[in-house]
Amino acid sequence: MVRSAIDPIRPGASLILAWQIKHKHVVIIGGGFVAAGRLVNVLEADAKVTVICPDNEELSETVRQHLDDHPQTTRLVPREFQDTDLTTPFGEHMFTKESPKALSTFTLEGYPTATSAATSAVVPPSISSNSSVSTAQASPALSAASTTTSLESALSLDEPLDDIVSAPAVDMVLSAIDDIPLSTHIYNLCKRLRIPVNIADVPPQCDFYFCSTHRDKSLQVAVSTSGKGPKLANLVRRHIADHLPNRVGEAIEQVGILRAKLRKMAPGPEVGPKRMGWMSRVCEQWRMEDLATLEEKSMQIVLSGFKDNVVYSYDQVQAKIAGEESTEAETEKIESKVTIAAADLTAEHTITKDTPAQKTPRLVLVGAGPGDPELLTLKAARLLEEADLVVADRLIPMEVIDLAKGEVRIAPKKRTVLTVEQKSSTADQETLSTAITSDNIQDQLNEWCLQGLREGKTVVRLKQGDPFIFGRGAEEILFFREHGFDAEVVPGISSALSAPLSANVPLTHRGSANQVVITTAQIKGGRLSDNFPVYDAQKTVVVLMGVGKAKEISEMMQTDLGWPANVPVVIVENAHCANERALDATLSTLAQVVEEQKAIPPSVFVIGWAGSVLRQA
Repeated sequence: MVRSAIDPIRPGASLILAWQIKHKHVVIIGGGFVAAGRLVNVLEADAKVTVICPDNEELSETVRQHLDDHPQTTRLVPREFQDTDLTTPFGEHMFTKESPKALSTFTLEGYPTATSAATSAVVPPSISSNSSVSTAQASPALSAASTTTSLESALSLDEPLDDIVSAPAVDMVLSAIDDIPLSTHIYNLCKRLRIPVNIADVPPQCDFYFCSTHRDKSLQVAVSTSGKGPKLANLVRRHIADHLPNRVGEAIEQVGILRAKLRKMAPGPEVGPKRMGWMSRVCEQWRMEDLATLEEKSMQIVLSGFKDNVVYSYDQVQAKIAGEESTEAETEKIESKVTIAAADLTAEHTITKDTPAQKTPRLVLVGAGPGDPELLTLKAARLLEEADLVVADRLIPMEVIDLAKGEVRIAPKKRTVLTVEQKSSTADQETLSTAITSDNIQDQLNEWCLQGLREGKTVVRLKQGDPFIFGRGAEEILFFREHGFDAEVVPGISSALSAPLSANVPLTHRGSANQVVITTAQIKGGRLSDNFPVYDAQKTVVVLMGVGKAKEISEMMQTDLGWPANVPVVIVENAHCANERALDATLSTLAQVVEEQKAIPPSVFVIGWAGSVLRQA
């Protein structure tokens, strides 16, 4: 089996999940500031909450107010924690003011044993033993004894959970107290009962951590430092919240409604990939504030494009809405004009409503340049505004695509899967059948263009960089010629030339480099090119699409082609965009820098001694 390049595993992280605790029973021990924060978190997740806090301790005003405001989903137990609290269902806790900390007669990791003689608590029905004496009739001593027996059975590590007398009646425990021995005891109880637990400020005794969160309707952004720096998590969360798009919460709400309508309109797993791809394009092509304005009428217009895999732009939807509102008036005007025109023209040139003038199809391959809209040619910018249909590569920044006035279709994302032998399992075959390769994407782009051309549209095929520098431009021209369409080509600035400039790397320099080789790390089938140049001290090599092949490139150039390990390499990521980065490495450290700095496509590698001319410290 041949494996594709994958990201390495980076151990030590927390598994971040969105935990669904709606209608689940959560016990919070404590009533102070920390408990207040925990209470807000679980109430917003629609949990049922029992707060256990001795009445001789101050209950924070926040906790008290939320308890008053949510009487159906909260309960206050004004006493100290008892072991039985973990086997008592919501709303059935009983208490007296002189209850001990625990009713059990066993000791867990240093927590002092509590005696049953001092108790006057009544055993809740859920944990009473199978006795003919009812809970209400039981004496304090008998109640304590029954509770002890029940819990000892429940907490025995030698018996399966299915056989225990008293099963846990709690789904989550949050301890927010300063009593370390009691917190440790609670933690161990939870471990034996297999209840997820969080002990505030004691990371080793936490099954999970609370993230610093930002919420805007259905949007929840969580930042975790794995318990190492809660304050830093807050600062990062504030920074993220300050830079989120306007009305993002409203946009998510409306997209959720649109998705539900789409699933109802096109149910079934067989159209699942099409649904996912189409919804992704809607989200990518519409601005966040425009998504927030979606309502019933505009959603119906957007959904009408799904059958033909078309995503109508915001402007197109608004035009259709405006057109529907004035259809009758406009129709009358058009009919009047057509009638007058028909009377004045000769029969040979008569225009009727049934024979509209035919538009001449036009196809233009346009280079989008490296990503900065200001680096487009004037002709490219004009064609984007004039085009009826723009079919764009996936990595072209939205700042460029937004210049288009007509319909826009963006290439779907490639899915990388394992290449397996012919004798693969059924599951493997299913995985392969749903994969999206570069060739699949190219076929889809070609088909979109053909569809537009057959409808008489002006189609702009917007290609990253320059169409003829590793852009498959010539392949597309040959394809369209076979289908009867000639293409114009508008050049663009290739990142092979502009990315080094942006990073202050001259591709040629007297005494350092008098040759430039531009190559790609990805040839047909995703394989690494096998004709990289041999070492020449006066040569600069520019490698496109090399992030996933960094280790192979480094090893091949050093081992097979004679390149020294200390030759400078500059990695230019997202050249000429707002998030541009330039990273320095050598041929021997190239893979390490790519991994540690998490370099992503589109990136360009510039290899050669010219890389040190202007970037020296």
